Amino acid sequence: MRNNYLQQVIPVIVTYNPDILNFTKLVDSLVLFDEVTLVDNGSDNVSSLQALCSTYNNILAQYLPSNVGLAQAQNIAIDSIKNGEIGVFVLLFDQDSVPVNDCIEVLHGYANELINNGVNLGVIGPALEDAFCESRYGFIKNGKRFYKEDAGNSMFQCDGINSSGSLIPLEAWQELGGNNKELFIDHVETDWCFRARAAGYVCYGTFDALLSHSMGESTIKYWFFGWRTMPDRTPERHYYLFRNSIFLQQQSYVPISWKYKNVLKLILTISYFGVFHRHRVKHTSNMYVGLKDGINKRLGVKK
Repeated sequence: MRNNYLQQVIPVIVTYNPDILNFTKLVDSLVLFDEVTLVDNGSDNVSSLQALCSTYNNILAQYLPSNVGLAQAQNIAIDSIKNGEIGVFVLLFDQDSVPVNDCIEVLHGYANELINNGVNLGVIGPALEDAFCESRYGFIKNGKRFYKEDAGNSMFQCDGINSSGSLIPLEAWQELGGNNKELFIDHVETDWCFRARAAGYVCYGTFDALLSHSMGESTIKYWFFGWRTMPDRTPERHYYLFRNSIFLQQQSYVPISWKYKNVLKLILTISYFGVFHRHRVKHTSNMYVGLKDGINKRLGVKK
């Protein structure tokens, strides 16, 4: 008899110019699933991606002609899932993530336990380990980050979950109407989680499941009352990060605690990337335009 989670979980992957060698690790980890839904966002190396996917019998792929953004690509992928049975979950993956050991089985087991106990579950996600520096990230609750030693139990109710590794009941996704496609990328899952909580759903994380995940193009190590790390994003990603942050700052369903911490993060990002980074002019320009477009509610793809 096959494991229950292999029948009830449908992995969903969005790709954009993936590193084929690294991406193979992800699809290899999902080979036992009956169905894996993939949407490619107009990758330049789409022929290599198609060649790889053709070697797997369980990948149902759509290859878009252009990049519509992570938010809309996930919408398209999940809209294509025909299985409407109760108890079905979608499991979101970025192309640079790999579940570690029994990550998916643990998530599914805890999700069913919560639901059976009457929890109106919106999402449950694993702890993240940065693929660049092996740093492990905690979960945020009321604006404060908690780590495994702070949690006190296997499942931890939190403000929201990183998109990659998110296990979401299909019914919850459909009720909320999916992602806000106008956000394109960055803070897409933040917006979804806060809308879910406003609608009465609960977000959980678990330290018993681990996902290897690249938090940025590389990682910067810096000292601020102790050594810390932060993703080294491209200037264009900072456009979306700042623009979408301003969008969320204006939404009533977003908690005040998140808004406060977000302002501090933006100030820290400006301080480093606008002053010390070797491409500080490009970063500063993109951050400025992102702030301006956010204030003026100009969303969608960067013009």
